[in-house]
Amino acid sequence: MMNVLIVSDNKPLVSFIQNLVASNNTDFQGVTIDYCYSAINKKPESLISLGLTSVNIKSETSVADIIKRYSLVISAHCKQIFPAKLVNSVRCINIHPGLNPHNRGWFPQVFSIINRKPVGCTIHLMNEDIDDGFILFQKAVPVFEWDTSLDVYERVQRAEMELLERHLVDLVLGNYQEKVPYEKGNYNGISDFKALCRLDLDHVGSLREHIDLLRALSHGQFKNAYFKTTENKKVFLSLNLEKEI
Repeated sequence: MMNVLIVSDNKPLVSFIQNLVASNNTDFQGVTIDYCYSAINKKPESLISLGLTSVNIKSETSVADIIKRYSLVISAHCKQIFPAKLVNSVRCINIHPGLNPHNRGWFPQVFSIINRKPVGCTIHLMNEDIDDGFILFQKAVPVFEWDTSLDVYERVQRAEMELLERHLVDLVLGNYQEKVPYEKGNYNGISDFKALCRLDLDHVGSLREHIDLLRALSHGQFKNAYFKTTENKKVFLSLNLEKEI
């Protein structure tokens, strides 16, 4: 008997995984899979509707229980960073919406639009560094000049699902080859993203650079890019791009 824990704060992704498991029931004989969402998720209702329960990956008690109960933990867009104690005690795998080692960390597609580094998805073993560790499977996706952050993210998520459809059983059973990243790459933290969001109205650059910045910060209904008025009030803005057919 093998016990697996999947921690996810992404409804489409975890729902896809649940359906994969249900449709390939014979491949997962002898495997018990539990599903949780992270304790810091402020809107877990859609995940609760899928049967997920809360887990606090930062709790020493919770981590000790996970280490005792599970032989594999998969992060499928979990909002919490796994602590060293967990990744050093149990096989942990991350489904990351970026093409390691490029733009590791927060919102890879945002930074790839701006710095033009490759983007895609990576499934990798986890270590103590964020979005690091041996690469198991990867898939690159294109970025077009009319894409917003949301367009690229949805393309990346489809690529993640394609990899999972082909390799979820391999991940659970350990049927894969580990590949060392060819370089450390670069990392972007939440502070880097927040710095992008506050627009400098006096910034000097090409129109292409300004359009790239705004489309990188345009993600559906999210209020990301802003400038401040003389009254110190935020004014939010985003781009709507439409390619001629």
